[in-house]
Amino acid sequence: MWDKKKLLTIDELSRKDIELILETSGILEPHASKGKLQLCRGEILANVFFEPSTRTEKSFQAAMHRLGGDVIMHKDPGSSREKGESKLDTLRVLEQYSDIMAVRDPETYSLQQYAETLALPIINAGDGSNEHPTQALLDLYTVLKEKGSMENLSIVFTGDLKFGRTVHSLIKALRKFPGNRFFGISPETLELPVDLKGGDYEEILFEDMYGIRPDIVYATRIQKERMVSWAGEKFSYEINNDVLRKLPSTARIMHPLPRVNELNPEIDSDPRVIPFKQVKYGMVVRMALLALMLGHEKELPSQGLSN
Repeated sequence: MWDKKKLLTIDELSRKDIELILETSGILEPHASKGKLQLCRGEILANVFFEPSTRTEKSFQAAMHRLGGDVIMHKDPGSSREKGESKLDTLRVLEQYSDIMAVRDPETYSLQQYAETLALPIINAGDGSNEHPTQALLDLYTVLKEKGSMENLSIVFTGDLKFGRTVHSLIKALRKFPGNRFFGISPETLELPVDLKGGDYEEILFEDMYGIRPDIVYATRIQKERMVSWAGEKFSYEINNDVLRKLPSTARIMHPLPRVNELNPEIDSDPRVIPFKQVKYGMVVRMALLALMLGHEKELPSQGLSN
């Protein structure tokens, strides 16, 4: 039985919790592309984004509508934040109008303070360079759908591994499942933080990837917005047709988006390239989280995991 009223970090979730979220996602997936369920009828999600977003913001919004609920959107332009209102006061106001809240903030670890003050359920929609737990969950669902397992996989991460919060959360999540190995390809100044490295992690060169024959290649962009300056404007680990020809037919290329120059559009038609499947599954997984955190586990449709 789900009893959690906050999701701030993947660390808060056990393997059993993750499996329940993914199982619930499978139940809800057939309902994610047509019609509306009424699980959250009469309930309101406050979607609060102090930082720009496309996929996370819109998928939370779509997820709540698919569940039959409503959404209050907040962005700073046009709000009292322009008059100097603090973020916390803004959240306390929106708390009065809603039943659950998803918050994105450019400040690392800020969600912990908000959760300690607010009484309603709260979901971390990305806090600075720290974590993005719902992205990790949709990535896990994608891996499960594509590979059939979340165990004994070889995963290569490329790009900005220092500030890439999606990478941080995904590594933490995959470590809850046995046998996974991780490989990092990044510029010298953008390596994975030391506290996330371990015996299952190895830094490699781009060309070393082919010998590994990875199950997953997870590409990320350079997070320039997290830096005072970035001198490596021409830096790129571009995955193009030449790269794909050297990767196994069973490999899958993932990216949390937005992409800049990491994935050449020429590869988009290759079935191994699945960022837009991740986008699709993002709404499904966020539907599951909203349903569980609002206490609707016993009201779920009776369907099992979809194929």
